[in-house]
Amino acid sequence: MIILTGASGGIGKEMLRDLSEMDDVIGIYNNSLPKLDVSEGISFQKINLSNEDEINVFVEKNKAILNNITVIHGAGISENSLAINHKKDKWENVIEVNLTANFLLTKALIPLMIKQKWGRVIHFSSIRVSSGTLSYSTTKHGLLGMSKVLAKEYAKFNITSNSLILGAFNTGMFQSLKEKVKKEMINQIPSRKLGNVKDIVSAIKFIVDSPFVNGASIRIDGGASV
Repeated sequence: MIILTGASGGIGKEMLRDLSEMDDVIGIYNNSLPKLDVSEGISFQKINLSNEDEINVFVEKNKAILNNITVIHGAGISENSLAINHKKDKWENVIEVNLTANFLLTKALIPLMIKQKWGRVIHFSSIRVSSGTLSYSTTKHGLLGMSKVLAKEYAKFNITSNSLILGAFNTGMFQSLKEKVKKEMINQIPSRKLGNVKDIVSAIKFIVDSPFVNGASIRIDGGASV
């Protein structure tokens, strides 16, 4: 079973059908039900991932079907503000969505993974860990550390934890950027082309099929960070 958070976002929504060719998928959303014709193998559940009780209810309710779990932490938000102008409540919201929710869902699923002696945890980081806004970059750095610790703690149970460091893609947060920023990011890519979501799905399949890939940070950015 694949559990995908951020299923209503640009990247998440576009991955759903390709992921469903790998396994059954539960798409988790918070506000808006993904505008997608539900096909066989795809279902949706509304969860506030900042609420530990809701997460625990989700796991308990679905534990009979949660076998060979791959959890893909695709949910993420950003706050476009310089550090000096960054409001505390906005900071806390980004931390909750991008970092704390990732921790809470992983924590709730690990007991099932341990029991089944199989699990894949996949985090979405970003090449903008040092050039994005303060709260966004902080959370994306934090995910890299979280992933490596999980990789060490649970490898003996055949559970792996890896990060995908994403560059600029033709959907998702990229579309909300100012045109000047978009052009700058595209100019950093040697091919001057944006990534396709299928590139992310290919990396996910590789991780799922590769038990010796653990604690890795895989860049999918078209060479922008070279």
